Amino acid sequence: MDGEVISLRNKHLRNKHRSSIRACTRMGITVLVAGLTTMFSGFIANTVQAKQEAQQKVLYFTFDDGPGALYTPQILDVLRREHVHATFFVLGSRCTELPDVMKRMQREGHEIGSHGYDHRNLAHVPEHVIRSEVQMADTAIVQVTGKKPRYFRPAYGAIDRRELPMILQMGHPVVFWTVDSLDWKATSAASIIHEVKTWARPGSIVLFHDGVSQSRYTVQALPVLIRYYRTQGYVFKVL
Repeated sequence: MDGEVISLRNKHLRNKHRSSIRACTRMGITVLVAGLTTMFSGFIANTVQAKQEAQQKVLYFTFDDGPGALYTPQILDVLRREHVHATFFVLGSRCTELPDVMKRMQREGHEIGSHGYDHRNLAHVPEHVIRSEVQMADTAIVQVTGKKPRYFRPAYGAIDRRELPMILQMGHPVVFWTVDSLDWKATSAASIIHEVKTWARPGSIVLFHDGVSQSRYTVQALPVLIRYYRTQGYVFKVL
């Protein structure tokens, strides 16, 4: 496949479309579900399906790359203590390694989405590889939770735009994010808090990670962010 590659890990692309992302949030687009095209090509196409939360102060906290044995339970502890539900985009390979963490995630009311099987970059790979990655992840998640995940988020936020319809046909709307907390490269909780406070708006989908070493800072930042946004009148929802 040689179509345009969407990658939200690309700094130039992310910065180029900051204003578009914020504009989408202001218009009430809270879930960027890519069908045939996507906002991140520089425009909002008519195939983007969105949840409308225009008049509500809602934030969607999402976590990638888990479950992790060390930090996912700590994040779940914070969310339970703060009475917040979030969406976890999990790796199929890690689900089979940590079934108890997955079952706790489900039991405590969090949404479980697919992040693929082994965090493979799906840009510029053959169609059969993409199908295998998605199906293997689905199988692993179903074996542990008994439920097929609804949403799919590609590793690195990188995908060829031509792959989106195929993944949608497999039963997975593709969800990206509108705010990257940059916790994956954080050196302190303060940097995560600053990034989220700078960019989050009503309806934002905020990207965190629960399966990387820097997730220790995410654990520290979460209660601060949750309490701050609650004082601003926000509520937290799953996708």
